[in-house]
Amino acid sequence: MPKKTPGQYFLSKGVPPTKLAEHLEQLYPLEREVLLARAAGETLRAIGVRLSLTPEGVRQVEIRALKKLREEDITAQAQGRRFRLAVEQRLGVPLEEAVKELPEPQPTLVLAYAKGEPLADLAPTLGLSITEATALRDRAVSHLLGQERGSRAGKWAELKAAVAAALIESPLTYDDLEARFPMSRRRLMKLMQELVNEGRAELSDEYPFRFLGVQLAD
Repeated sequence: MPKKTPGQYFLSKGVPPTKLAEHLEQLYPLEREVLLARAAGETLRAIGVRLSLTPEGVRQVEIRALKKLREEDITAQAQGRRFRLAVEQRLGVPLEEAVKELPEPQPTLVLAYAKGEPLADLAPTLGLSITEATALRDRAVSHLLGQERGSRAGKWAELKAAVAAALIESPLTYDDLEARFPMSRRRLMKLMQELVNEGRAELSDEYPFRFLGVQLAD
């Protein structure tokens, strides 16, 4: 049986090709990496080995990302706000100040991402293809979140920033966190302990215990 093409993969998952590139670039880098690998025919196990996730963890990331792509509005503005909050929590300065250290055109790309603006419209004005603009933006985003993308430390920093941002939006239990960020309980406990130690989260006193996000002082 012939192997599915990436286009056939997305169609089989109920994702229309219209504006696919624009919607893909709005996903978290891990979600996009998993989807593109699956579209290329990689197995859950192979992707999991490469990204330090269980096959079930990869499957949950794939399901979550496909759900986002099937939605009419991918809530890019909400994702941009979460990113801005994560960076400002980490660095203690406004995002506009933090991007000044980046080489052009990365500041423009990052600020557009924080506003939820699509790269499909911005890339041509910068003389870039969508692929080039996405790579530059992802590199800058990972740098601002703590580590260059591609290393385990970078993925861990990115995951911590996403969890910290989610906790600002609403308190979450361990079960809530496992459903939203698939990983082993032991790994999740390590992550939450680091966030508490860093002053970016705290645990409620009432049962069921929930983690609360901590806003940095202005």
